[in-house]
Amino acid sequence: FQSREYFKISLSHLDGRSIDDLGKMVKYQVDCMRAVASGLMPPAPPLGLDMSPPKEGMPSATASPPMIEAEPFDSSAFTSEVVREEYDVLRRDHRQLIKMGEAYGDFDPLGKLAFLDQVEKIEERWDIFFGRLGLLGQLSPEYRQQSSDFLDSMGLTAQQFRKLLRRAHDLMRKDAEAERN
Repeated sequence: FQSREYFKISLSHLDGRSIDDLGKMVKYQVDCMRAVASGLMPPAPPLGLDMSPPKEGMPSATASPPMIEAEPFDSSAFTSEVVREEYDVLRRDHRQLIKMGEAYGDFDPLGKLAFLDQVEKIEERWDIFFGRLGLLGQLSPEYRQQSSDFLDSMGLTAQQFRKLLRRAHDLMRKDAEAERN
């Protein structure tokens, strides 16, 4: 599931452009570099190819995004047994969903749609949990910084990333609906 999801995020990030168009853009850039290296003028861009960057930011082509290694929550977040239990249940449910997603390609179309519904539910639960602990000041400053650096490396804000993720899941839903018909 995660590989398919990443592919759909990548497609969503292209702003409706095809992988074919992306290949043409890369080829054009290589042709320009070769021309400049040979002392020639760069060629004109291919007709009909939109060379503008995506609206949602542009990932760095030169480096992989920085890792997020910090623990998300301050140790004070788990002084309450209720909070600790909610966190443990949320992590367990998330792990089970990831494990189930390993077979996503074998799901029938309705199973894929149901799985995507479950993904959205777990995302909502994480949002609520993070939001609550954030309001209490129990999010780790290191985690916040590393998360920000990670998104910055891709030219995205948290809102833009969420929008891309939503579009990716919408594409996956469309694929599942197309399988049904």
